[in-house]
Amino acid sequence: MKKGHCFLLLTLLLTPSALTGQTLFKINQYNIIDKGNLFPILTLYTNHQFNEHLAATAYFYINAYAKGSWGEGLGGVTYTPVKGVSVGFLAGFQTNETEWWRISPLLLLGNDHWSFFGAFEFGGKRYRWDAMGFYLWKNFKFGAELIRYYQMYASGPRVEVSFFKKQPVTLFYTALFDLKDGHYSSMFGIYTSFGAMKRTLLPDD
Repeated sequence: MKKGHCFLLLTLLLTPSALTGQTLFKINQYNIIDKGNLFPILTLYTNHQFNEHLAATAYFYINAYAKGSWGEGLGGVTYTPVKGVSVGFLAGFQTNETEWWRISPLLLLGNDHWSFFGAFEFGGKRYRWDAMGFYLWKNFKFGAELIRYYQMYASGPRVEVSFFKKQPVTLFYTALFDLKDGHYSSMFGIYTSFGAMKRTLLPDD
């Protein structure tokens, strides 16, 4: 087993509070198509709320890109000073990179109709960040997304639609335009959330 894989497994073992007895966890599978390459991605986001202000948060990410797979396991805290505003800081391990460590500050804003999420990841050569804002209307979310992914700097409109009331399942699509190379890409996927807090501030990727 590679050194990076050991670190990722260790992160999974050291975060039981986020994976068992949690308030909420979200499973997300999405795909990016860029320059003829397919990037299949699976993420798990967990949030264990201790009180109205403090939560333990964990995030796991696996990229199964055939020419360069990569994964990370992060854990940390999220603080909510007032309703609708949350900030977080996560740190952990990653695989197949020049550095074994990784950090990620988070910002989440929202109310009944509007939401914003921003995550900024650092560690090794693979800087990654994602910012998106939405307007919620019935079972639809309309918004825009701005990402840095590998060497891609891209933005574009994003739409989501949710099905089923008891256990919502959401499909989404983002039409991306690479601001660096001037070409179009696509992102599409599906996610669902489990736990007592279905309507909360959640990252969508």
